[in-house]
Amino acid sequence: MQRLHAEVGLAQLSKVGEELCGDNVDIVRTPEATIIVMSDGLGSGVKANILATLTTKIASVMLKRGIPLEDVVNTIAETLPVCRQRKIAYSTLHIIKIAPDGQTTVVEFDCPATFLVRCGKVLQFPTHEKVVSGKTIREGELWLQEDDILVAVTDGVLHAGIGGLLKLGWGWKGVAGQIESECNETSDAETIGQHLINCCEGYYVGRPGDDSTALVVKMRYPQQLTLFTGPPADSARDGEYVQRLLSESGKKVVSGGTTAQIVSKVTNCPLKVDLTCHDPHIPPIGYIDGIDLVTEGVLTLNAAVDRLTATNLRNSNKQDGATLLAKLLLAADKIKVLAGLAVNPAHQNPSFPMQMNIKAQVLNKLKTVLEDKGKQVIIEWI
Repeated sequence: MQRLHAEVGLAQLSKVGEELCGDNVDIVRTPEATIIVMSDGLGSGVKANILATLTTKIASVMLKRGIPLEDVVNTIAETLPVCRQRKIAYSTLHIIKIAPDGQTTVVEFDCPATFLVRCGKVLQFPTHEKVVSGKTIREGELWLQEDDILVAVTDGVLHAGIGGLLKLGWGWKGVAGQIESECNETSDAETIGQHLINCCEGYYVGRPGDDSTALVVKMRYPQQLTLFTGPPADSARDGEYVQRLLSESGKKVVSGGTTAQIVSKVTNCPLKVDLTCHDPHIPPIGYIDGIDLVTEGVLTLNAAVDRLTATNLRNSNKQDGATLLAKLLLAADKIKVLAGLAVNPAHQNPSFPMQMNIKAQVLNKLKTVLEDKGKQVIIEWI
């Protein structure tokens, strides 16, 4: 059975006048499950952020270590203090745990009910009440399928427009209607979440009265990408690695002039250079039949790292090699890098240790950035 991938999108608003959002989300990916924990700290600003962060960290660390969900909820329920005036917990807890086969468990404590989008219709994720450490929580389990979408929001989203544009606020049904209009087969999780938060900010008339978070999870089969950069240490194996690149599923990228020439020679397909997109800082891209993108090497890879850390990458219209590469990497879930060990005098003195190799430093930095975004990255030195 092919494993499903949980694509996660997140968008947030801070209460007007506050620099920190009082909501916190922690995402942990393990071979056994994708674990998402969201918490809304009581109040706003620094205090709320600390309370929410404490809650998500305790829960995510325990779940990552394989501690049963019941014990995690029990620990959180006993740990969180209760506000004396309002008689409510100082932070909410929302847990979504998704296994690769789609088996999904949702736990809700003092938070809005989870939205489930299936076949274009929005439903409430099925849960039942139970008492843990004297506190009532909602818990439910369901097998998710390809293209199913889960949406979790904090109270700030449901309350948007209250007393203003909407007398009673946006409400669960209002948000459900917006979600239904946003979701289709081509919608990605991040876009859905951002559109929800944009609407939320609109109902607040640009002055959010509460911290607001929209978390979106879309189930799909994982996208793969293979990046071939740098000639192999043994030139006699060039053909072997080119054939391996071509046999991989998903997108294929070649980075580096010499590497591109090797691929062109082995495949007997000409390398064509595209000079139409002029960028003084990024070398031009190229084309080889059967390869999705051909770029220059270290300079482009390093620039792609910078592009990945930018907030507006998805909306960028730039066509330079670094931007195109960053977008392909961002769209992939599993990334394999075939990195050649042949020494390039411009990058490394042959007598220097591997740690001082410029390409190695750039690839390791790229791996770190991608893993922070939830990607699975493997670098194989050849």
